[in-house]
Amino acid sequence: MRDKNITLYLIYQFLFGLYPIIPIMSLFFLAKGLSFSDIGIIFAVFALTGFLFEIPTGYLGDKFGRRYSVMVGLIILTITAYIFTIISSVLLFSIFGAIWMLGLAFISGSFEGYIYDYLKSIDKEDQYNKLLSQSSAIFYFAGGVGSIIGAYIFSININYPYYLLSILFGLCFVITMFMENDKILVDSNFEDQLKVFSGISYINSHKKVLWLTVFVALLFAFFHYFRGAIDKPYILTLNIFSVEWLGVFVAISMLIQSIFISQFERLLSIFKEKGLIVIYWLISSVPLLLMSVGDKYLALSAVLIYYTSYSFQEQILNSFSQKHIPSKIRATTLSSMKVYQNITGAILSLVAGYLFNIITIRTGLLVAFIYTIIVLIGMYAWKRKSEIEFV
Repeated sequence: MRDKNITLYLIYQFLFGLYPIIPIMSLFFLAKGLSFSDIGIIFAVFALTGFLFEIPTGYLGDKFGRRYSVMVGLIILTITAYIFTIISSVLLFSIFGAIWMLGLAFISGSFEGYIYDYLKSIDKEDQYNKLLSQSSAIFYFAGGVGSIIGAYIFSININYPYYLLSILFGLCFVITMFMENDKILVDSNFEDQLKVFSGISYINSHKKVLWLTVFVALLFAFFHYFRGAIDKPYILTLNIFSVEWLGVFVAISMLIQSIFISQFERLLSIFKEKGLIVIYWLISSVPLLLMSVGDKYLALSAVLIYYTSYSFQEQILNSFSQKHIPSKIRATTLSSMKVYQNITGAILSLVAGYLFNIITIRTGLLVAFIYTIIVLIGMYAWKRKSEIEFV
């Protein structure tokens, strides 16, 4: 679409997507002297504080403006990214990790709701899935570029990726300043419908939305810990390349995700909702088995496939859920979906952190694979009992 607001949004997606700490996050914590269980504690704090902040920030975004909510979040992230370079203890990382999650919470849900309602205001909401595919493709392409840069500058100085990230967040703030304000609803029914827990209430009262939210949360829970603590050390144990080339590998994975997710609209038209749910489980589960028993390039390929599950789960939640959510509580509800992810992520981060401290990474990945099978069986039993149907 030839639209200034959408163009700015896509530029924002590129700058935010560069995120140069992606390939070095766990290595950064390890270089600061932390253990796997320490990292598990930090990621549990990330998830728990995400749980605490998602609902009120989504509420504030709906009440005072989603664009303003995004800008507040970017200010917090800009400052916190720099502070990460000057601290080194588990306690301080946990405290500022909580502040980091506050910044992300102001952004999550708000930007998606802002864009959907903006398209609706110009009678182009039917273009949402297409824009979702476009913006995600740009986001993951940028992530590939940022990963190469991040790994390279990390090899020079472990703090450089966080310096760069702080600058990028600042640029995103400037971009957002030039986007149009979203319209704040002030009709008499607004306050009745918009409550702090209206998103949770709405999810729990709609069986299909609840089922999908819980299913994604349970599968995403281990990915949350894997990506933050295990993936890079695991990849380096394969002895295929050094840390400098790690950024190139992550860049390749981002490019693959970009291509894959750019076809989301087409995949949805072919496989429908039912098929995409099955595909999501397959790419969230089978790679874990291959990583636990495979070696060298088979294991590396499994990591590539597993990475795609992150982009896929975001698309599924956004695409399937947006059409079911009332505009007045859109950001609140989308943020509330993250609550389920954060709760399960916090629990699994603590469990996995302890587990990977006492067993090998490969054994832990096999346990994670068994976990995904249990999730599948349990969720489909619930789906059948509740007579939930997807198209």
